[in-house]
Amino acid sequence: MEPLASPSQHRIALVSGGLALGGSTTFLINFAGELVRRGVPVEVMSFERENPMSVDFQRRKVPVLCLDQRRMIFEDRLQIILQNLARFQPTVVISTLGPVSYEVLRYLPSGVFRIGMGQSHDPIVYKLMPHYAPWVDLTAMVSQTMKEKVASMPEFARVPGVCLPYGVPMCPEAELPVRDFTRPLRILYLGRLAQEQKRVRLFPEILRQVSENGMPFLWTIAGEGEERGFLEMNMKTGSPDQTVSFAGSVSYAEVPAMLKQHDVYLLASDYEGLPLSLLEAMGHGLVPVVSDLESGIRDVVNKTAGLLVPVDDVAGYARAIIHLHEHREELAVKSAAARARVQQEFSVGAMTDRWLAALPPAKSGIEPWPTRWRIQPVLAAGKPLYFSRPVRMLRRVAARMRN
Repeated sequence: MEPLASPSQHRIALVSGGLALGGSTTFLINFAGELVRRGVPVEVMSFERENPMSVDFQRRKVPVLCLDQRRMIFEDRLQIILQNLARFQPTVVISTLGPVSYEVLRYLPSGVFRIGMGQSHDPIVYKLMPHYAPWVDLTAMVSQTMKEKVASMPEFARVPGVCLPYGVPMCPEAELPVRDFTRPLRILYLGRLAQEQKRVRLFPEILRQVSENGMPFLWTIAGEGEERGFLEMNMKTGSPDQTVSFAGSVSYAEVPAMLKQHDVYLLASDYEGLPLSLLEAMGHGLVPVVSDLESGIRDVVNKTAGLLVPVDDVAGYARAIIHLHEHREELAVKSAAARARVQQEFSVGAMTDRWLAALPPAKSGIEPWPTRWRIQPVLAAGKPLYFSRPVRMLRRVAARMRN
């Protein structure tokens, strides 16, 4: 597909604390890739060297800078990020993840539009953001609940905020499989295998209750994490028509094929911002069985398009799965409604339209970029001595010795 004409004169830089596997990196791939397609100049810059989804950035022709946190102290990496921003000359800089990405906002010349983004409904996010309120022109939260939470903070009383939910690529209708809703239910968990936030240690109990019902099923657990060993040990069934399989790490390019092979998407988190994997699953017609969380999930899932389970009702996840097994016509209706919901409001195109609409007209009067910056202690760290010049020199020596 040919790039579209740029709808603005903006140049957009996306700065992240890291590019680890997960929704925050997938957002960058989708958003920056769509900006490239539309002819909007964009670059992604990361404070860490790891980039496990580099192929996906390359496929979308997104320029990415990654810096080695093992060889360079924070201050030197920040200098390099700022030098590359000065080279790129952005009109908009978006800090997307972590305090180090927000630190960049303190050093931008007047006229550059500064956006602080929040992607997780987590106390850590709300503790971080107020430190940087004086350098934020706009807050961008992925859910309405998060937007309202930040708006209630006195530090942001004079800073406008917007809700900018994620968007995902839509699989063409012709490429979707015709699901046979009469065969054993195919259940999918796709994400980090972690107890913190994702609560995957609930899965053995959910498995026990579903198995006792006697219904046939295939449950795929895709992802990696510290809980994989626990799950493999505790998620075994005694019936050949009740199976659990572990797919391991799945590349982003492989996700669509996996989604096409399943009927139900399971998520038992106790907090989220807006789960990007939820949007991807619904966009492929999977019916969500998910925690009823105020942030993000309620913005997407309603009774027509899925089943919401009270976060403390562990047995409710099993009941919801059993209900879908026993009501196959409802399963088919919800599948169609889930896809339509995402297609209408949560596609990559819709997301990018929202972002571009939130930006002011590009300014021509941006102050000149300096060539060197005097790096200050990290505001959110609370360790000014650690960032002092003598300790900084010792940290550089230690970094060289480590490598």
